[in-house]
Amino acid sequence: MLKHTFILALIANLLITTKIFAQDFKGKATCYLSEAYGDTTTSGDILNAKTLTASHEYFPIGTIIDIVNLKNKKVIQVIINDNEMSDDDLMLEFTDAVAHALGMRSQETIDIKLSVISWGKNQGNIAINSKKEPDFKVDFRKYDYVKPTEQKKN
Repeated sequence: MLKHTFILALIANLLITTKIFAQDFKGKATCYLSEAYGDTTTSGDILNAKTLTASHEYFPIGTIIDIVNLKNKKVIQVIINDNEMSDDDLMLEFTDAVAHALGMRSQETIDIKLSVISWGKNQGNIAINSKKEPDFKVDFRKYDYVKPTEQKKN
């Protein structure tokens, strides 16, 4: 009986995970403030306006996403290399190169849809930024889903 319960739980988990990975996320985004360029990102990279990179508060470093500007339908693929956000109301911040590819003006806030192409292998903000709580949390006001990760082993 216990074996059957475990198998059913495993199957249910796989079905839920498949559904979650297939879903899109919608929210607001903007490009970084010009003062941010030259700063070190969570990944250790120097923030460069010419790279196709973005910051998401919870997505692991190395996550690859497609971003769609919902106003003009332009699409760009970027990699998450930062977990620090300047505004809690934003889902994403990205470089000037990404903003240009999406056809937006500097410092404009746009409505976007993002799709995760592949999850990064590194842990996100929680592993690096000690001022955050120890677990990822779902914030239904901002996102449909936030991917949990395992705790960093010492």
